[in-house]
Amino acid sequence: MSDKDLIVDGYLFNSKSDAENARKELKNIEYIKEHLDKSNPESVLKVYNKLINKRIFSTPPGYRFLKDIQELLLSNPSIVPEDVSPLPLNFMMSFDKTGADNVNKQTKKVIPMQKKDVLKDRFFISAALNVVLVIAIIAMLVITLSSDQPNILNYETALQNRYSTWEQELTERERAVREKEDSLGIEGGKSDGSD
Repeated sequence: MSDKDLIVDGYLFNSKSDAENARKELKNIEYIKEHLDKSNPESVLKVYNKLINKRIFSTPPGYRFLKDIQELLLSNPSIVPEDVSPLPLNFMMSFDKTGADNVNKQTKKVIPMQKKDVLKDRFFISAALNVVLVIAIIAMLVITLSSDQPNILNYETALQNRYSTWEQELTERERAVREKEDSLGIEGGKSDGSD
């Protein structure tokens, strides 16, 4: 990797990921500049404070942009200086001799904790949904197995039971008809032609 890959907007970064973050921030800066109405100081103040509170920028180009907006706001007489948030440098860089190594260690310590919390929340939600789905499946199976209506699990048995019931009813009716014919003295199955 050459130094050219690490240079962004006149700054030499320690790693390719830091340089890439700076490039992304430059794109964000261009977008904000296009949509920022500098003629409305209150609007600019809201955008500036939102950028500070959400910590959108963390590289030197981003901080330079924030500093330019801060100076623009402080030079405007309609803005109360106390309403303009100061630039918090503590999360951007460290000024001790360890330099970027210290920043990277601090960043790595903060971000994984946030990811762990998010992963923990996702795991809990996923586990709860799985339990609910298992209970729903068990309930559907119980309803299906205890139902008298034919379904995919018991249709063959239900059809056999229905046909055997019909056969039994027909046999009983046939026997009743024969008994009645015998008691009346009629021969079964023959008619005398007079309807």
